[in-house]
Amino acid sequence: MLLRNLEMISNFAPPALGRRTIRSRTMQSPGRFELNVATAYHDRPDILAAWRQMLAEADGPETLYQSPEFFNHLIDTNPGDETSYELFVVRRSSDYAIVGFVPVRIIDMALDFRLGPLSLFKRTVDACQVLGSVPLLAPGEEGLADFVMHQLLERYAKCEVLYMQTVPEENGAALDGIAGVSTYVLNGWRACHTQPLPDGVDAYLQKFSAKKRYNLSRQVRLMSEALGPLQVLRIDQPGQVSTLLEAMTAVDASRIEQREGARARLENLARHGLLLSYVIRCGDTDVGVVYGMRSASVWHVYKILCRHDYPHLSIGTSAVHLAVQDLLAHATLKHIDFGYGTPQAEFRSTHVLQTRGHVLLHRARSGTALLLKAHGMCDAIHAALVRQVKRVQTWRAQRRRVAKAA
Repeated sequence: MLLRNLEMISNFAPPALGRRTIRSRTMQSPGRFELNVATAYHDRPDILAAWRQMLAEADGPETLYQSPEFFNHLIDTNPGDETSYELFVVRRSSDYAIVGFVPVRIIDMALDFRLGPLSLFKRTVDACQVLGSVPLLAPGEEGLADFVMHQLLERYAKCEVLYMQTVPEENGAALDGIAGVSTYVLNGWRACHTQPLPDGVDAYLQKFSAKKRYNLSRQVRLMSEALGPLQVLRIDQPGQVSTLLEAMTAVDASRIEQREGARARLENLARHGLLLSYVIRCGDTDVGVVYGMRSASVWHVYKILCRHDYPHLSIGTSAVHLAVQDLLAHATLKHIDFGYGTPQAEFRSTHVLQTRGHVLLHRARSGTALLLKAHGMCDAIHAALVRQVKRVQTWRAQRRRVAKAA
């Protein structure tokens, strides 16, 4: 199964990179809206109540990163570096009503110019990342999204782009109409696979054909018979992080160097109720890990790790299957988000593909616009080369089949 491409949480959630900027407290649109910096009072009861109400009504793909819990996680993991994140509250000027919450952080983003397997060069750009990708704004407020994007570009003048990592394709058209701003979809629109969650384990199992249910059950049984009694360990508390890290390094030794740096971040995620991962253990051996985080309604799965010395046991597939059953038995969530990729054959009957993209907003007349245009041309050539290679591979495979039949 393809693992999620994580700009948000690479190596178990890296800290954001700070940029010193000149900071006014309020930015206004005469007669319409104003943008207030609310970082210092983000936990005020009236702010929290309005924030949670808007989250409850939101339908963006990554509301996890717009939540008060994740913002508190950013504060805890970046002490003394308030320039690396900020929370904006958007109000109507006429009645001062709250019409939006926009948490952001400042990151470095790498652009890779490639031709086939060859990387020509890389360029790092300063980016203001709009957390949650789809801004948390009240519907029906004409011009509100345009106002927010313009104000962010003005406030973070040293940032070359506004970055939204998981924008649904249907939301992309609205971004194209912002005056003076251009959009660039990094690497094009791509499929993300999600899994709606039914009510209970029985309803989940009924999504599969009888043959698939038998095969999944058989895979789990064979794994237990070969490696020892099965345990499904749910990891969602700070005291369980050591178990998660030990399992990760057991199935992938290359993660040993990342282990200590990850511990504090994972424990903090757990303290804020965001961590939800699974360790699959057979006997005394950790054989699989499903690493993820949760919001109020979505389980985001970022990495699926498994031992590779037992390929015939399909440990990765079994790990996901076991984790989903435990999730349904112990949590009330609406769906699972596996990120960019294509589901394996075993799960195509339960997964729904959604088209999303990494969207960069930038000033229309700028050096950044020329840079991204060049990147787009290079990316198109790269994609054409990949398609040609696949056609040649398909043609050769057909020739071999014909020759073998003859």
